[in-house]
Amino acid sequence: MYIRNGFFILENSSTYRFLLRKLLLSGVCFFFLLNVFAQKSIYFPPPPKDTSRKKKIEILKSDSLLFQTQELGKYRKLIGNVKLRHDNALMFCDSAVIDIDANYMTAFGKQVHIQKGDSVDVWGNFLEYFGDQKLGRLTGMCSMRDKTMILTTPELNYNTETDVGNYMSGGRIVNKETTITSAIGYYYHQKSEAVFYGDVVLKTPERTIYADSMRYNTDKEIAYFITKTTIIDKDSNIIVTNSGYYDTKNEKAFFGNNAVIKKGDASVKAENIDYDNKTKIAVAQGDVVYSDSSERTTILSNYVYSDENKSYVKAYKDPLMITVSEDEKDTMYLSADTLLTYKIAVEDSVLNNDTISSNDSIKILKAYYHMKMIQGEMSASADSMFYSEKDSIFKLYINPVMWMDSTQITGDSIYLYNTNKEISRVDIFGNAFIINLQDKDIYNQIKGKFMQAFISNKKIQKVEVDGNAESIYFIKDKGAYNGANKSTSAFITVSFEKDDVNRIKLTGTPEAEFTPMKKITPETFRLEGFKWYGDKQPLTKYDVIRDKSQYEKYIAGLPIKKVEVIEEKKEEEIKN
Repeated sequence: MYIRNGFFILENSSTYRFLLRKLLLSGVCFFFLLNVFAQKSIYFPPPPKDTSRKKKIEILKSDSLLFQTQELGKYRKLIGNVKLRHDNALMFCDSAVIDIDANYMTAFGKQVHIQKGDSVDVWGNFLEYFGDQKLGRLTGMCSMRDKTMILTTPELNYNTETDVGNYMSGGRIVNKETTITSAIGYYYHQKSEAVFYGDVVLKTPERTIYADSMRYNTDKEIAYFITKTTIIDKDSNIIVTNSGYYDTKNEKAFFGNNAVIKKGDASVKAENIDYDNKTKIAVAQGDVVYSDSSERTTILSNYVYSDENKSYVKAYKDPLMITVSEDEKDTMYLSADTLLTYKIAVEDSVLNNDTISSNDSIKILKAYYHMKMIQGEMSASADSMFYSEKDSIFKLYINPVMWMDSTQITGDSIYLYNTNKEISRVDIFGNAFIINLQDKDIYNQIKGKFMQAFISNKKIQKVEVDGNAESIYFIKDKGAYNGANKSTSAFITVSFEKDDVNRIKLTGTPEAEFTPMKKITPETFRLEGFKWYGDKQPLTKYDVIRDKSQYEKYIAGLPIKKVEVIEEKKEEEIKN
């Protein structure tokens, strides 16, 4: 035994151990005699047992032990292969100094190691340990490990009781193929959860996630979003959300609070979006805005199901489709109970079959039950509608009605042909009927089995009727009606000029009869099957829209050029 720098130094030898035993025995005897004397003079009952007393740091092993008593307290200095224990935590280091009274220690070494059972290991170059708080503060090359993750940071706080590690000066957690960095981080081992704050970046081989705050479960490999979060995948697709989660292992996600998904030319915005990255299926609910800039089309709805692999989009709950012409001078509004769009391979012969798209594909649009549409001065309604990009024909089925200004067209089914995205021809199949309102209760009428109406500059120029053709048209002279001409024939061709009948050509055993106005009761002068649906005609876009208040912010202007749903950011800009 010898004295160095004020410390009594005791090394491992039999002589020194013998002297130490003698010294301790003498001290015990001294304190025993002192206690006996005190008892003879005055009696003090023993203090009650302190059940709240904190456990002291225990010395299990050391090559050298130095101890010193100063005014500030009792100290122990340990050098070489130091092993300590506090409660159920083991600590290993090259050297340590323990303040016995404060239950505090500092530890040094290339690797200061805290071992909590067989589940948690913590390392650093320097350790301050507060025994009463069971709190360790490590600096240097710090790390924390369990079975699910590795945490690294320059400075680490670790609680040996709660198994919570946290950093305040930047750190990183690696969980299999997932790496998360942040300015501040907390890891809760018992829950296998981490919470990150400040410049949070989560990276996987498939995507990068940026956020100000984030929660992550290292066991389930799920990231939980608690602030505005931006997700960019390897194909530069972008997701923006303010809440939700992303299951990185199963690639399933939920995005809430006005989330946006943008993939190429298509994007969807909604209150909530469920997304499966493996199947590429998304379900959006609440104030949904689906937009495809390449198609110049926007769908507003309260429920949208989409399948990216099939280019399949199905909208429910008051859906509205808005399509803007290329010159942005005309906009089509279309509503129905259900709107469905998808693409089909060109080689498929059955267009009504929902098949997977190919590189050479055509777009299909279906609208069914209570369909309404309006485009400029043209409007229509039907039970259902079918459109194929292959022939650019809108096919209206079951009680279809079409209006152009004051002209009404009805039949068993109606086909609208598009040329340069404008109606150029209308084919009416079965019970074809065209009615043109001339004046109060005065209607020009044409009917037959099959009818074709040719349109130019959004006006009917000519009508051809094939089979059981009949017509009634009123004749004006000097601004006044003087009678009506009623005719029948196998074929009728009617030419128009400025919405008025200009010429009628009858072919195939024609019959015609002129009736003066004084012999006509206009309200009863009708062809069989006459029905006027003027009260059902959509006159503006608002007559097509079911939930006007919901969509007002999107349709206030006419035409709609585009619906902005996301502010695009490049990954480099987000990083900066």
